[in-house]
Amino acid sequence: MSQSREIETLLLLVRAGIYKDAGVLSDFPKLRDDQWEGVYAHAKRQTVSGVVCDALSFLDEEKIPPYKLLLRWVARTHKIESAYAHMGKNLGYLIGLFRRSGVEPVLQKGHSVARFYPNPALRVCGDIDFCFTPERRAMADNIISVNGVSVRRSPDSSSSYCWNGTDVEHHTWLIQLHSPFHASALREVLGECSTMNVELLPGVKATVLSPLEDLLMINVHIMKHSFGVGIGLRQFCDYALAYVALMPQIGEEAYAEACRRLGIARWTDTLHRFINSYLANPVCLLPYISDYDSERAVRLLFDMVMDGGNFGHYRTEQLRGRWFHKMGTLLSFLRHASLWVRIAPAEALGIMMRLVRGQMI
Repeated sequence: MSQSREIETLLLLVRAGIYKDAGVLSDFPKLRDDQWEGVYAHAKRQTVSGVVCDALSFLDEEKIPPYKLLLRWVARTHKIESAYAHMGKNLGYLIGLFRRSGVEPVLQKGHSVARFYPNPALRVCGDIDFCFTPERRAMADNIISVNGVSVRRSPDSSSSYCWNGTDVEHHTWLIQLHSPFHASALREVLGECSTMNVELLPGVKATVLSPLEDLLMINVHIMKHSFGVGIGLRQFCDYALAYVALMPQIGEEAYAEACRRLGIARWTDTLHRFINSYLANPVCLLPYISDYDSERAVRLLFDMVMDGGNFGHYRTEQLRGRWFHKMGTLLSFLRHASLWVRIAPAEALGIMMRLVRGQMI
């Protein structure tokens, strides 16, 4: 089996896992042991091992992976579930700590996005992202410092630390657009923003963005990393599931209008075409909101995703170290700058300006 065939198999299993759809695997082939090893390696790179392992339960016994590999896969999935539970405990503790001090954080991505999955614990954890106003961000940083944990500051005005084995970041932006021409539109969108309280785990309630801003945040997060060092398949799963869950509360036209106002309509079409091409939900294809033909961009994006994996970590030319990482991000952006400029010209310009100034990592 060629690598492309292994990737096709991975995509089938991902679709079956995120949509809980056994029908996707109705014609699933019987694979050799080495072919299964290739699928497993790709699943790790894309941080979708958990949802893919869950999809294996849909296969007939004679088509499942070899026993030794299956044991490794199940063990890895158990670690994913344990990490989710551990992060959930830390999340609950930190939210309580901030609330007792009168500082209410808004949870971004992570466990907030995991709630859209059929089994949230199977989504691989990254870090915890909290958003505060600049003044309350300083208060939150101080709360952490008082509790004996060192807080690091970044050039992009965020701060970070490790709490009981979990990486945490404090931000001051709900949606991070870099376009200097759409700042007022972003302020208007966020000016209408509201939040809601959701239960993520038993006893753990968090404040999250309202549906429109939540989906826009996930959208823009994928765009930022796609234009930089790269993005993995997991983030596209996040968006696909969030779209299905949140769109009834948003409305397709309201979402399309917000994307146009923020200058990301062409990018959103690229994102939707990617999902429709590789992660399609047979009962819910995502609509297009511009007349831009993004077929070439979708192919490039797919190659970038499969080559680099989760946030580009597996790209062979990935540069190491903080300064080199910044240069790697700039070089990655410049490699496809002509294409990004056509898809989101104002945003591409803003990203390039911040990269040159060293304000993005």
